[in-house]
Amino acid sequence: MKIGLVLCAFLGMSQAHAETLAQFEKKLIQKYENNAFYQVNQAVESDIVNKIEHDPASFDYSFRAFQDRYHVRIQFSPDQQLKFYTFDIGGGGTMGEYASYVQTRTGDKTRLTAIETGAILEVKQTVLAQQPVYLVESYYKGSSCVGAYAIGAFQAKAGAVQAVKVFQTKTRLLDHIQVDFDCNNHEGPTDVPDYIRSDKKLDTIDIMLLDQNSKPQAKYLRYRKSDTVYKYIGVVR
Repeated sequence: MKIGLVLCAFLGMSQAHAETLAQFEKKLIQKYENNAFYQVNQAVESDIVNKIEHDPASFDYSFRAFQDRYHVRIQFSPDQQLKFYTFDIGGGGTMGEYASYVQTRTGDKTRLTAIETGAILEVKQTVLAQQPVYLVESYYKGSSCVGAYAIGAFQAKAGAVQAVKVFQTKTRLLDHIQVDFDCNNHEGPTDVPDYIRSDKKLDTIDIMLLDQNSKPQAKYLRYRKSDTVYKYIGVVR
């Protein structure tokens, strides 16, 4: 009996290990196909995260079906060393809630790290202190018409990804900068200014200056790249 149990366990492990990512994708969609997205989105996140945490092959897999069906946002860093995931885990109301992760792979091992961002819009890359720094731009959706844009800095060390303080203000060194917005201050739904902008070489990063009512002032707080940080240098148009 013990031999039979051991054999069954072994076969189960072998089948689970042999499951392709395409098969996993198909099974997960079938599992939740009769449920509305916002009824199962957190369970979907949990199932996908558990899979990619333990399957190094997931680093190269597109998860196209999950992107289309479950609104999973996937982006690579410019050097293709980091893979970013954003899951919509909100309740479907006016306020958005997101969970973001970054995946690294070393040899036949993969590592997944939860990071503090909104819905990731773009991942850029530069070099500070002779080390790669990844600049992640993201979006937070608040209730009704308010929200925020943010830019955060991250580094990968020994397979782990962590926030790194590279934005030097007049008084503090920060790992991210956030700028709030109120869409009532926009002339129309398509007339949204660049709340965070940068040049192509990432030599400067500009943050929109707002008044006390969160109205854009058509001026920016400029941060200029040095060898080690982005340092605030003043206001520009």
